[in-house]
Amino acid sequence: MQRPTDSILHILQDSRLALDIEPSSLVESRIQSYLDLLVKWNHKINLTAEKDPDSILKRHVFDSLQYSRALRPDSRVMDIGSGAGFPGIPLKIIFPELKLVLVESQRKRCSFMETAVRELGLDQTEVVNVRAEDIPAQREGQFDAVIFRAVSGLKPCLTLGERFMAPAGRLIVKKPPDESSAQQESSLTLKDDIAITSYQGLVSSLLVYEKCST
Repeated sequence: MQRPTDSILHILQDSRLALDIEPSSLVESRIQSYLDLLVKWNHKINLTAEKDPDSILKRHVFDSLQYSRALRPDSRVMDIGSGAGFPGIPLKIIFPELKLVLVESQRKRCSFMETAVRELGLDQTEVVNVRAEDIPAQREGQFDAVIFRAVSGLKPCLTLGERFMAPAGRLIVKKPPDESSAQQESSLTLKDDIAITSYQGLVSSLLVYEKCST
């Protein structure tokens, strides 16, 4: 099997991630197994544009771990538009106490995530094959954090994500290029704008919105 040329441990210890964890052999082995699965499945279906584990590690895993700066390790999390499991699965690997729901509309991608969850031994993790707009109403108001990664605009995320946030819950989204982090006609409050730097050195930000607790 292919191996990333950059050490997973080196990534986990990168100061730009500011991870408040002690890397373990279990975390490293799970990330490695996840990369191996991604490379294998990428030969069958298009999960990521990057086909080698080193590129996937640097771009997608590194990017996903940035979200840890705005999450409690024991949060109930809904990841909307998970695709190949980013950012939810890398976050679950480093924060095993997360209660995670991965939402994805494409059946083939859900099949991959179900395989990854099973083979990596990620408990309290559910894969839901549904369009974001069709997520059942019984999920509403249940989550400490709703997270988005690849988005085309803030307003749809805020409108959609607010439904599933518990009182005092958070919505965490990577700021789209050239878009203001203003209120976006939402009842959510912008609580934080966290500067983040990609592995390649590109600067962007994580926007953290909160829901009123009453």
